[in-house]
Amino acid sequence: MSRPKKILWVISFLFLVLVFAFIFRKPLLTGYARFFCLQTADKGADAIVCLSGGKVTRVPEALRLWNHGFAPVVFLTEGKKANKEFSNLEKSNMWFARSVTKQMELNATWETIPSLTGGATSTFDEAEDVLAYAKQKEWKRIIIVTDEFHTRRACYAFEKIFDGSGIEVETAGASNEVFSDDDWWESDWGISCYVLETIKFPVYLFWEQEPTVVRND
Repeated sequence: MSRPKKILWVISFLFLVLVFAFIFRKPLLTGYARFFCLQTADKGADAIVCLSGGKVTRVPEALRLWNHGFAPVVFLTEGKKANKEFSNLEKSNMWFARSVTKQMELNATWETIPSLTGGATSTFDEAEDVLAYAKQKEWKRIIIVTDEFHTRRACYAFEKIFDGSGIEVETAGASNEVFSDDDWWESDWGISCYVLETIKFPVYLFWEQEPTVVRND
């Protein structure tokens, strides 16, 4: 086969791939998003731990799990303050959690898992904090609550930190009203979330401890 024909075959193949991707873009993009989601929470855990970074979605989901008997207690992790000088002007995660609890007319009592480093800056940090606290409380199984698109990466971080501890970690993903796994490409927030997950996920997959190249929610 001559060189021009080979080039033509390659161009034709790439064109067909693009046409296929365009025609089946919705199932392809939906399947891609679902890869990042991991829902494994089951009833009977010792505690529900709501990770920092998305309290508006994560706190209600943690309370929903508590209300349905997934665990008897709910906790928040302690994130590092972005600006200590003015942090007193911002409503805290604990204030928000208690306010949501009151609005949902529940009697759940929130506690904060103390940070070992003055405030977590990554999911690895949160996992270290939770592990230390879980050992003190002699927990055997916990449920971590985060946004749906963050569940698989969070699970990797916790499993690596909890490896050998004998404590089981399950995940629960909180949904939002802006995008879901079957329409995320139609909103700026959805695109931002999944593009960032695409970048961060390999780092969490291959690093055995907190990676210094990525600092995340």
